[in-house]
Amino acid sequence: MNTPFNYPPEIKGRRKIYSLLKGLNHPLEVISGNHQSVGDNYYIKASFTNKNFIFSQDKEFIEYILKQNHKNYYKSEIQSITLGKYLGKGLLTNNGKDWLKQRRLIQPGFNKTKIVNLVSIMKEEIDKAFQSFKPGKEIDLYHFFHKLAFNIVAKTLFSSDVDENTVNELSKIITEVQEVSTKEVRLPFYSKILNIFGIIDKNIKKSKRSKAIIQGILDKRRNSGESKNDLLDMLIQTRYEDTQLPMSDQQLVDEMLILFIAGHETTANALSFIFFEISQNPKAEEKLKKEIEDEAEMVFTSENLMKKSFTINIIKEAMRLHSPAWAIDREALEDDSFQEYSWPKGTMIILYISGLHRNPKYWERPDSFIPERFDDENAKNFAYYPFGAGPRLCIGEHFAMMEMALIVRKFYKDFTFISYQKKLDKKALVTLRPISLKGKINNNLT
Repeated sequence: MNTPFNYPPEIKGRRKIYSLLKGLNHPLEVISGNHQSVGDNYYIKASFTNKNFIFSQDKEFIEYILKQNHKNYYKSEIQSITLGKYLGKGLLTNNGKDWLKQRRLIQPGFNKTKIVNLVSIMKEEIDKAFQSFKPGKEIDLYHFFHKLAFNIVAKTLFSSDVDENTVNELSKIITEVQEVSTKEVRLPFYSKILNIFGIIDKNIKKSKRSKAIIQGILDKRRNSGESKNDLLDMLIQTRYEDTQLPMSDQQLVDEMLILFIAGHETTANALSFIFFEISQNPKAEEKLKKEIEDEAEMVFTSENLMKKSFTINIIKEAMRLHSPAWAIDREALEDDSFQEYSWPKGTMIILYISGLHRNPKYWERPDSFIPERFDDENAKNFAYYPFGAGPRLCIGEHFAMMEMALIVRKFYKDFTFISYQKKLDKKALVTLRPISLKGKINNNLT
């Protein structure tokens, strides 16, 4: 039967069966293999759901979906419904007018000027965490960075209104909720099994407990009458343009829960990748330490952290090679076309960011760690989207970049990391994460 649509080259036969089965646990290997086989765009029809999927690692196609015709695309049910039942209707899970309304409301709180005010809180948490280092002792930096990033988000959101026990409880709950929701996202049919055994209901109860904790912190702040220079104050004080009313408590809690998850997960993963790459590239580490030394007393100032530097180049290059946001999904609201291709409404578009970032069409020596490539005056036009693109560009980009630059500089000013691993095993779930990053920390003086 002829179709009125002109899809990209199709993955079918044995390759399709292999893709659908192995893709569940090894998506990077399968998607990369398919692109190598048929090109930068390909099509596959899921046999079980009869759903159409288009995968792309083509810069122009990706920009068309995320920028030029973004209004025709929503985040898929994977995020809006599967994750939404745990996280509520915050920026990460929302779509359409509701999303735009929230984005416009919250965006000002994450501009560069506002983020600068949070640097002192970040410094305090980083210094406290680094005090635990024992030179020569084995450490798993992946777990260390997860705890540090979570604590930074907690303190920048809530200042001193949250104690360590509360932070630990929230961290435990959110980790457990993510483990179950990840299985639902990656294996949709598996949710029926989870439902039968009551695991989804238990997960929803845990999510409600995390929201109750956040509501308690919100009530405490309101009752205190205090004003603090943190993200919670910003969220409480914002007003909708049309009504001049504040966010409801439910909306506030949903947004704070999502900031917790998005604000620590991808940053912790990215830091692990950054430190791994530095550990494998002694010349880059030497150049980084020289920059830290040359900056002297200006090295940790907010202006210095956010300007173009070798530190920033290292972060960008590590995120190119190992982008935590390894893929972006969208669903077509109406029939659409781009260049010679066309597809019907309901088609799932998977924008393969990991493939784009290593596509030899756009990158010279794509698998090599070369931070200096971002010195190029055309770097702004690179095929590079670790934080997404278009109207849904990650709202926390400036926050994350400043936090990572501060951690990298504070660490390498005093320490060096010797990795036990020469190869980094990675797992592609909702985000791309390492399995571990084990090694030892030495003091620069030893």
